[in-house]
Amino acid sequence: MKWWTKFIANFYWEVGVDLGSSSVKIYVKGKGIIVDEPSMVARLKKKKNGIHKLLIYGQRAKEMVNREPKQIEVVAPINHGVIADLITAEALVAYFMKLTNEIPSTYPKFLKPRVIVGVPGTISNVQKRAFRAIFSQVGVSKIVLVESGVLGVLGSGFKLDESGGVLFLDIGGGKTEASLVSMGGIVISRGLEMGGNDFDESIINYVKMKYGLLIGNNTAEKVKIDMGGVIRGRDLESNLPKSIRLRNEEIREATALNVKRIVNLVKVVLDEMPTEMTDDVLKRGVIMSGGGAQFLGIDKLIEEEIKINAVIVSNPTYGVVKGEGELLENDDWFQKIKLISSMN
Repeated sequence: MKWWTKFIANFYWEVGVDLGSSSVKIYVKGKGIIVDEPSMVARLKKKKNGIHKLLIYGQRAKEMVNREPKQIEVVAPINHGVIADLITAEALVAYFMKLTNEIPSTYPKFLKPRVIVGVPGTISNVQKRAFRAIFSQVGVSKIVLVESGVLGVLGSGFKLDESGGVLFLDIGGGKTEASLVSMGGIVISRGLEMGGNDFDESIINYVKMKYGLLIGNNTAEKVKIDMGGVIRGRDLESNLPKSIRLRNEEIREATALNVKRIVNLVKVVLDEMPTEMTDDVLKRGVIMSGGGAQFLGIDKLIEEEIKINAVIVSNPTYGVVKGEGELLENDDWFQKIKLISSMN
């Protein structure tokens, strides 16, 4: 029967989806990552027959933030790692999943795709059903939900059959999750409804309070990535355009509370960690992934607080989707994950 299953697999795509608060990433088996776009949608504010008309998706929608005409709004249907707007999230997924139809293939892909979806280990059963509902509506034959902590560990280069614990810290756009992973399963997972987007908000509030200058999210994100620089905004006193220069130290001051909350999250997992795993974590350190892990110096701050080495993986923004790729390309691991994961 195995040969028949392999033969049938030629006629559908096997896909991994990382549906995050900041971006959507899609991996197709044998093809690699085909989508890496912001998870944003531009739509008309006014509903027609109770439904918003959706206009633009992804990067083009993000570029419209704070520039959109008055009748248009830009929304992020995934908030803090969970689905905030089911209908818009469904349309976003459908839009990007259609791109798989344009991939050249030796065999015609007339069967519905099978999908692995990375989800936070801390989400509720209601949210699990919401993720399933989205992909069922866009025409997927089979959905496997896997904790993003497990996927991130795989994407960081660890093998599924390795014994011992890995302390994995994923700092995403809207959520931060610290997970202790062993043998392809979650031992402990704790999360915060906070991520890189909250760093941006902290910078916006800091500039507003200290300089009386109003700046947008895209400006705050850029100065966060650059760890300082010239920013332009609107002076709240004169209502005229104004430029200032933010220093590296000011960015750190603005985001200090965010970093402190992340450090405390790691401490919580360490406090709950089984004693037998202490040696594993001390040897491997804290494995950091997600876009927020690129915040300059955050690894050193974590090391100073918890006295354990912190290691940022290569290409940290792709940790989860790379893990999905590892599962898709290794069928034995995929079958094992389906047995271990409580998300099935």
